[in-house]
Amino acid sequence: MKRVFGVMIVLLLAVSFLAACGEATPAEFTLSSVTVSPSAPVVNDTVTISATVTNVGEQSGDCAVSLTVDGATDSKSVSALAGGASSSVSFSYDATTAGDYTATVSTPDDSKSKSFTVSEEGAPPVEGAPTQSVGDYWVMECSYANPGGKTEQDTCELTVTVVGEEAVGDEACYKSAGVFEPAATRDAADMPLTLHIETADIWTSKDALVYLKLSSAISELPGLPSTVTWTLAGDYGYPFEVGKTWSGSVRVVAGVLDEITDLEFEVLGVESITVPAGTFDCYHLVVSESGKPGTYVNEYWINTTTVKSVVKEVEAALWAGVETRELTSYSVAP
Repeated sequence: MKRVFGVMIVLLLAVSFLAACGEATPAEFTLSSVTVSPSAPVVNDTVTISATVTNVGEQSGDCAVSLTVDGATDSKSVSALAGGASSSVSFSYDATTAGDYTATVSTPDDSKSKSFTVSEEGAPPVEGAPTQSVGDYWVMECSYANPGGKTEQDTCELTVTVVGEEAVGDEACYKSAGVFEPAATRDAADMPLTLHIETADIWTSKDALVYLKLSSAISELPGLPSTVTWTLAGDYGYPFEVGKTWSGSVRVVAGVLDEITDLEFEVLGVESITVPAGTFDCYHLVVSESGKPGTYVNEYWINTTTVKSVVKEVEAALWAGVETRELTSYSVAP
């Protein structure tokens, strides 16, 4: 009798377990953003087109991945990809003719596209980072959103003008002066304060074309330091190439606040974006906290040919809300 009772208990537990777990969901294959390398190919280059396939289902499965460019197709297979796992897939495309192209990578469940331009062979390479000159300026429309916060919405204009050159540590930088009109209203991220920022000095690496330091004048913190300093490692910044990564940290000092956060940087792609100042081809640079890939604390869209600076920026970590800046006008020396 005891043995029969024990068997019944085991069977009941097994049924309960199966009912709770249910049947594993079928394999389903999604794609990350498509990347193209080199980002600015010329005729006769071999272009590498890559994407990451992720099985968002629970069951393991096989996946056919296809590439279509200008009517030409290619395909590859990913075998026995476990549930929740990812696999990188790359294709090669011979760029034989100059022109604009769209590469589309597809699975049975998803599709992603990326546009790129093939230039004539022999186009002169870019030598060195784009140069900025004293008097160059950029005007940005700033929009701040913090639903539920003290400052739910704020808009203002930021004018950034190159005023000279000044080193940060051992690195040569362009120094620019920024003025907010009217003063920007922001909610502090780690303090119950509403802050008003009137001016901001910015130091941009001459060789890497990335920010190294920011110093702000905050009305509520008179005479106290308010600086953001980036320390970067390895081959960082310009020249930008899709897939290029580097690491570093950012130190934020504002009154009694003094925090250092480790960061990871990636050139995610080349995108054509439209802002009030026009439409520009930009490198899309994303920044995430170390160990938190895919959750971006900063995003920059940088045009290196015409604007020679940031065209759009999204700041999600410095304040309690999210600030977006878009270029409205600019003037730079040739």
